[in-house]
Amino acid sequence: MMFSTSLVLALLLLQVPYPRRLPQGQIPSAPGGANTDAIATFAGTFKAADKKYLTIEVEEGQTMRMYITGSTKFFRDGKPAHASDFESGESVTVDASRDARFNLMAVRVERTPKPAKTPDKSPDKASER
Repeated sequence: MMFSTSLVLALLLLQVPYPRRLPQGQIPSAPGGANTDAIATFAGTFKAADKKYLTIEVEEGQTMRMYITGSTKFFRDGKPAHASDFESGESVTVDASRDARFNLMAVRVERTPKPAKTPDKSPDKASER
């Protein structure tokens, strides 16, 4: 009985994910805030964020939800920020990676400024005469 209990416990412990450790001296993100762990970048519209998830709307009205972790970084105007600093409808760029179960994990979330409106340069009809 004791052997089978130990065997079951050992098999269960093998199922627990082991935290990934970086080799000594390796930095998780590259200088300038770019993250080398990110596998994809998504541009979209910020919808919501809570303690666990970030939701953005991407092209054609599709919604993406990804996990927020303790290492997720938020930026506004190039300065560190919090998820609560973002408002629904703002344009954002999200660098994301995948965990061991292939879930999307937000690595870096940055507000992207909307392009400035340029005045219409069409010729004025009154000036053509």
